[in-house]
Amino acid sequence: MLVILPPSETKVIGGDPSRVLDLESLSFSSQIDIRRSLVEQTMSVSQELEPARTAFKLGPHGDGDILRNRDILSSPVMPALSRYTGVLYDALDKESLSPEQNTRCDASVAVFSALWGLIRASDLIPSYRLSYDSRLPLGSVQAQWKKAMGSVADNVWSEANGFVLDLRSEGYRGLAPVPAGIGVYLALVQPGERGARKALGHGNKAAKGTLVRDLITSGATLESLDDLVAWGTEMGYDVDSQSYGDGRIDCVISGN
Repeated sequence: MLVILPPSETKVIGGDPSRVLDLESLSFSSQIDIRRSLVEQTMSVSQELEPARTAFKLGPHGDGDILRNRDILSSPVMPALSRYTGVLYDALDKESLSPEQNTRCDASVAVFSALWGLIRASDLIPSYRLSYDSRLPLGSVQAQWKKAMGSVADNVWSEANGFVLDLRSEGYRGLAPVPAGIGVYLALVQPGERGARKALGHGNKAAKGTLVRDLITSGATLESLDDLVAWGTEMGYDVDSQSYGDGRIDCVISGN
């Protein structure tokens, strides 16, 4: 089982001062060429504030992120799930998991970011700023990932080695859709008529974090869509098997 989360725009600053980014050590290594290119472009465009603000769609309040982009290769690193912060990651609360649960989390949770692509929870990364809709010297991030994944997608998804549960937001799913037959996108939705349910909205991020935490703490090992539906029933999640289609299935969340 591999659960894929979106990254967060906000990140914890700092890390282990004795270690810096090692691109070759990141998981799903077939992405190394696009990673290296995106790091170089991100650092290059960040040398001047005005072009960087345009590239990353930031105002002056984001200048600190731009300055940190200049030092991606020399900044301290920390595990990805400790680096990302915000509502989703606060609800997951990895730091409060038991040692056994943390081991399970590291083995089964991943993030797909604009800069690194697919990485595991334990991969060591620096603080940075790059979003799926950023535009770099060689073009949009979306276009660059689409081109790169055209040649490495088979390797990336084969390394996932199991059922993939995709919890990414639309923009990040678009960078590298999960191929049919190896997993499913779990859409968190409001109660309503099947086929016309609205996205969860305000509570979406917290609900995702809680769901992933429940997966980890329950010891679940999902190997199929049927396993997901059964686990949902056991844990009180309304995963609507009848809603499945085109690689998507609804999880109906009430009370939000």
